[in-house]
Amino acid sequence: MRGPARNEPVCHVLYKMYLMYNRPMSLLLDYPKISAARDAIGAIYTAAHSQLVVSITRENDAPVAVILKDDLKQALQALCPIEPKVSFSKNGHVSIWIEGLPISSEGDSFEAASFALIAAMRDYAATWVDELRLYKNHRDRWAFANLILLSEDEELHAFLFSDD
Repeated sequence: MRGPARNEPVCHVLYKMYLMYNRPMSLLLDYPKISAARDAIGAIYTAAHSQLVVSITRENDAPVAVILKDDLKQALQALCPIEPKVSFSKNGHVSIWIEGLPISSEGDSFEAASFALIAAMRDYAATWVDELRLYKNHRDRWAFANLILLSEDEELHAFLFSDD
């Protein structure tokens, strides 16, 4: 490996070393200024795809992290296990709800009720983004709301109702 360019950020040098030796590293790539991150967007993207976390800070704001979307979804699933409750009536009507959240659905079949539940979850997530995140009693639902926003309907259905 050539020596680093005079103005090359240390994180670029460390990342090149990682690629050169191809060894897992528990390394957080840090960009203390947003302008440095903007100039290194390709390296940031590559780092995220290599399952390295990148930290970016702007002025006096709290740092933000850039990670692979699927890794984030997996972490959010672990943070907010969801166990929907299901009730079947004698006439075949199905009700599904999530305890502790204002989310429920009904349908003439389990399939109809399950996809109606996902629609209700999407409504909650959209409302959370628009306003609920600002209220103390909903603020801690950030993982749930972001899991919904990042996932496709089929992924949510498998997460909610699979036997795994």
